[in-house]
Amino acid sequence: MLEGDALAAFLRARCGKLTASRMATAMSFKKNGEPTAERSRLLRELLAERLTGDSVRHYVNDAMQFGLDYEDEAKAAYEDETGQLIMPCGFYDHPRIDMLGATPDGLVGRDGLVETKVPQSETFILWKLAGCIPQEHMPQMAIQLACTGRAFCDFCAFDPRQRNPAHRLFIRRYEPPRSEIEVYEAHAERFLADLAAMWEQFTTSDAA
Repeated sequence: MLEGDALAAFLRARCGKLTASRMATAMSFKKNGEPTAERSRLLRELLAERLTGDSVRHYVNDAMQFGLDYEDEAKAAYEDETGQLIMPCGFYDHPRIDMLGATPDGLVGRDGLVETKVPQSETFILWKLAGCIPQEHMPQMAIQLACTGRAFCDFCAFDPRQRNPAHRLFIRRYEPPRSEIEVYEAHAERFLADLAAMWEQFTTSDAA
């Protein structure tokens, strides 16, 4: 876990930017086409970061803290299962889209990434029985690939609560075509355009 100067640098790199971890929220709309409350809140949050220069700190509940506590164990389980070493990495800005970035959980080999999740047991069971990458995590992984230029991202879910160690790991590879990544990039650009319009409205509201 980052601390001190490293944490401060990490927060500065992300401040005011749409990041891969928030991508699903950025493209969240109701059936009638209206943005969800979560998307609108994210717009205000990033606007606040741009206006103040301070990153909004998020509440970490018990489930989230559990995931953070076991992230290293999840990575070790992935390495043992695949024989691939996970290399640490930092924040990547998108090469073309301004104010879009990603912080992958790690680099794998020359062309890959890994995204680790330590969910609640019922969620882990759901994912493992379905046998595929959960749809809600594909936007995050797609933007990570877009920002890093890598070819694939391994989705790695880990549940240390399972009594049988053989049941604790679920790995699936996400290797989308460029056309699929472009769909997510278009959603990111739409969100960032909405954010720019909100900035313009806020910063010029007193000029009239």
